[in-house]
Amino acid sequence: MTRRADLYRPTTISDGEGGYTTTFTLQETVWGDFRPQEQNRALLEAELSFTRMAKLFIRWDITINDNYQLEVEGDRYTIHSIKDVDNAHRFFEIIMYF
Repeated sequence: MTRRADLYRPTTISDGEGGYTTTFTLQETVWGDFRPQEQNRALLEAELSFTRMAKLFIRWDITINDNYQLEVEGDRYTIHSIKDVDNAHRFFEIIMYF
């Protein structure tokens, strides 16, 4: 567990004009095992798009779901999936995209 990860929770707030907007507020800072994965490059509707995937392993005793965002090494990641490793209630394996 050598990488610092900031866990951001989505918060819905009023935009002052009768609607709502979602912002992300820092919930807590955790330490984990960060493993960058392959990178993809694609041409989507005449624009070049880069996708970077990573895995993060963190301890099981936090509240998190796939609506949260994680900031690791200065990059903000969107969570794709969260898995309890071996159903042992010890570690989460989080797959996320940049």
